[in-house]
Amino acid sequence: MPKAEDFSRALYTFDIGQNDLTSGLFLNMSITQVKAYVPDVLNQFNSIVKVISNSNCA
Repeated sequence: MPKAEDFSRALYTFDIGQNDLTSGLFLNMSITQVKAYVPDVLNQFNSIVKVISNSNCA
């Protein structure tokens, strides 16, 4: 198990999948609705990365 101080020096990678970006198509949303939805998904992803980055975990 890594030491606690190792976590602050680690490289973290995040992956957002194709399904996250196209899920609206499977929910019968129009292309216009999906295009409007994608920035929301990316903003949520961005917010989560910032929270993790600002926490004591990273």
